[in-house]
Amino acid sequence: MDISRFMDHHVDILHSIREMRDHSKAGVAEHAGEISRAIMKLRSKVALHLATENKVMYPAIYALQDPEITKLAHGFQDEMDGLARAFDGFCRRWRQARAVAEDPEGFRNDANTVIKALHQRIQRENMHFYPRLIQAA
Repeated sequence: MDISRFMDHHVDILHSIREMRDHSKAGVAEHAGEISRAIMKLRSKVALHLATENKVMYPAIYALQDPEITKLAHGFQDEMDGLARAFDGFCRRWRQARAVAEDPEGFRNDANTVIKALHQRIQRENMHFYPRLIQAA
């Protein structure tokens, strides 16, 4: 199974997370516009990635009819449902620069929870899920 496009998506998503983090470190209230734009860019990348996974990757995995990989895939897919909802809520709360500027501490706390979980999820996919898919191909 060729998962190179999914790995490329991860690189793009991690780059956007870094960009948002860099703006935040420079000052949340002072860089609220850049942060909100980075959030919306990140949202677009994550949405593309999830849609492609759900329409292309997971159906291909299930077509392999490998019980071990199917179980692993179901676990990752189920976990992502909750994270996707949390990420969507994060993006909705902080998509406006004004919201970020008016509550920098709330933004930081939310980002430290949701974006950290997204980052960790990508790392787990890169280290545990994708290598297993490559082996199965």
